[in-house]
Amino acid sequence: MSRPTRDVIAAAALAASVLAGSPAGARQDQYPETLRLRGDVLVEGGGPLAGARLRTDALRGPNANQIVAQREFTTRTGRNGDWSLLGVTRGLWILEVSAPDHLPHVVVVPISMMNPPDKRPWETSLSLLPAAAMGPIEGAALNSPQRLVLDAVAGAQGKDRPAARAVLAKLAEMPLESISLCAAGDIALLVREPVIARRFFELAAKATPAWYRPQLGLGSAAMMNFDLDAALKGYAEARSRTKNEKLTRMLSAAIKELQQILRIG
Repeated sequence: MSRPTRDVIAAAALAASVLAGSPAGARQDQYPETLRLRGDVLVEGGGPLAGARLRTDALRGPNANQIVAQREFTTRTGRNGDWSLLGVTRGLWILEVSAPDHLPHVVVVPISMMNPPDKRPWETSLSLLPAAAMGPIEGAALNSPQRLVLDAVAGAQGKDRPAARAVLAKLAEMPLESISLCAAGDIALLVREPVIARRFFELAAKATPAWYRPQLGLGSAAMMNFDLDAALKGYAEARSRTKNEKLTRMLSAAIKELQQILRIG
């Protein structure tokens, strides 16, 4: 049995088990608990990043059911790079982080989707790469990787998904450094193209095998497709490579969530 088929069966079995559950469980899905989310945004390899924007979107609700609550929340980081959100419900969430002069970052992660939340707020730490990390922007040719990545970012953030996809197709034909590959992968996640994102992250993982970022991208791309086995592997590989304690705790919780789904399936 292929992994995608296994994951579809697991999801179907999970949904069936929830629908057959107690009235109390049904009420919980109708009126899910709200959670407090908090964390910080850093410059990759550096300190806190003030003024970064965090936006959420939800793919699934509690117990991997259809999401029925508010999906979009936005906030900005404070002076110390910290942020918090109140009112988020349990489920599978997309976290999009962006800031001027930095490359966007997208993480797809279950947040108490299967397991009841702890009393403590859910917490993570995410990092943004400066756009200049791809190389000099000033003076770069219009068809250079640096310019094309920024064009794709503009298209994705401007909701012009066809334009962003067209630029990603050009980038897929070019030899890119790992930072640009991860940026292209994150942009693909922004326009909800996890298959394209996976290709970029796989190349980045080969180029920089010790870096956590491509593995986190692979886990997020797989989770967007609800490919549980691949997501579990990506999260575990990212956890083994990062030194960020908050991110490590987030990944450990995500792994626990996926293991719960696979046990039910």
